[in-house]
Amino acid sequence: MTIPKKSRDLVEARSGGICEGCGARRATDMHHRKYRSRGGDHSPANLAHLCGGASGLAGGNHSGCHGLAHSADPPEGWSIPSGIADPATTAFRTLAGLWLIFTAAGTAEPTTPPT
Repeated sequence: MTIPKKSRDLVEARSGGICEGCGARRATDMHHRKYRSRGGDHSPANLAHLCGGASGLAGGNHSGCHGLAHSADPPEGWSIPSGIADPATTAFRTLAGLWLIFTAAGTAEPTTPPT
């Protein structure tokens, strides 16, 4: 199933077309923070707009920040485990060290690091 247009539009507006991971490249890929296979959905709280290639070109989930999200040791909040973890309450740490909560309404709210 593809990501609904409403969710995609909200996430693209939130990111402004810039990777939400590094803040340096053009965002090309929608990443499910809690993978669909782990019970994740297409809500804006569960999606991060990430770069997918070294030069900002689409590269799938093996390069750029999208590749980092699928690595063995992704930054906190980029890959949410199965079970009770909820993307709407799980902070996302950018590579610049900012902590954000992605909301179902499609906004990114600053937060403090989890304890």
